[in-house]
Amino acid sequence: MSTPKKPEHALIINGNSAEAALDRKMLFRIGVRSALIVDSVSGTFRSLSKAQSGEIESFDIIICGAQMKDGDAQYLIDKLKSIRAQISIPVLAVSTSPTKDFVMRTLTLGYSSFLARPYTMDGLVQQVIHAVRNTYGVAIPAAAQPQSSNEAQVILKPEPDTAETICERGKKLLKNHHWDSAIETFSQAIALNPRHGAAYVGRAKAWKGKRDTEQYIQELNTAGEIFMAQHDYEGAANALKPLCEAHQKDNPLYATAKSLLQEGDFGNAASAYLHGEKLSPGVHLHQQISRACMFTRAPQQAAKGICKKLYEQGHEKKAKLLYKRIVGAPARRHPSRQKKVNWLDSYPALSEIISVAKYSYQAFQAVQHP
Repeated sequence: MSTPKKPEHALIINGNSAEAALDRKMLFRIGVRSALIVDSVSGTFRSLSKAQSGEIESFDIIICGAQMKDGDAQYLIDKLKSIRAQISIPVLAVSTSPTKDFVMRTLTLGYSSFLARPYTMDGLVQQVIHAVRNTYGVAIPAAAQPQSSNEAQVILKPEPDTAETICERGKKLLKNHHWDSAIETFSQAIALNPRHGAAYVGRAKAWKGKRDTEQYIQELNTAGEIFMAQHDYEGAANALKPLCEAHQKDNPLYATAKSLLQEGDFGNAASAYLHGEKLSPGVHLHQQISRACMFTRAPQQAAKGICKKLYEQGHEKKAKLLYKRIVGAPARRHPSRQKKVNWLDSYPALSEIISVAKYSYQAFQAVQHP
């Protein structure tokens, strides 16, 4: 079996221009003829589409850095995996400080390899060959020829992004303190879904990292409003907790719960009260519910209704305690004492005769002993 030859055309994907220039220089030294540099995931797929349609030279290998402008290496690799049936190009991931998770995620792609910075020329050659072997086996296929006119119309498209997947990328950017990139990424998620509360929370954290308190508060307030409108009171409590702890905002969940209770929506009112308690641990929950019930047409029925919903939602102990404090303990019913049964009651005639005899005897005694 022959040894695979080195690739001739490379695609370098890296948001760090200095690292990309170094990779390009090293690839030229090992015999690569051309190397196109892109700094984003979106740019990657545009370049792959052009290569597939024959507009530019086909790529023999992809050199992937750790971070791009709109994502990281893990995100890019997942996207490449989603189009593996359409295109199969060796991928070599290069990182300065790789984590175990990053290395394993890269290698599970199946046709990729990994290289740590700083690397030597020999190390680069070895890992390039390793990536090619993993993709094609021991033989490298002939240079790709432009496809037919029908095939050239096929545009490489990864699986469409959702607000959730974009937020996951934003969280990684937050973790690495890339505040501006995180703001841009979460803004993309909001553009896809303007009612995605988690995206506003993520963008708030990025503004906090940039020390912009005004934007930070505004984003959290917006997130809280969105979560409450969606009846996600746990999400609202988590979003607004930093503001309530800093005394920059009153507890809005209690106000929402009061309105829901007065409307008769005991299920959502119970959830709002329960999660609102996290924002105001010093305020007694039974007092809040009692006051709200007083403004309903049937205060006792409202209190019973909300306690019932708390019980059904799995908070049995809290529901019983609130019922006892708001409604009161149910009155204990003592069994009524049974009257002593007189056997004469079963014989009314005989009972009457005996009563007359007793009266006659008492009258006789009165005459004999005046």
